[in-house]
Amino acid sequence: MRVPDLFQSGVAGLRRQLDGMNAAASAVLVESTEPSTPDRVSLSADAKQAAATGTSSTSGIEGALVDLRVSKYLAIANMKVLETGDQITKELTELVK
Repeated sequence: MRVPDLFQSGVAGLRRQLDGMNAAASAVLVESTEPSTPDRVSLSADAKQAAATGTSSTSGIEGALVDLRVSKYLAIANMKVLETGDQITKELTELVK
């Protein structure tokens, strides 16, 4: 694997997981004009529909929260790929000098 491929793979994976995090978060909460309290959330129509039809691998608010957490850790893993690519690039630069 070439170093540019490593960076492209890391960035693509990170984008994918950030999109997944956004989708999971939007499935949990809906912006409301009413002031929110810490113990109350509003479910979006998409979240209610996904829970009713079971379109997600997990359903309900709990499933969306699990999806959010999984996306978070996959995003962290992709950031580690980018960090590794950076370290490899620095080592290659030192070898060339």
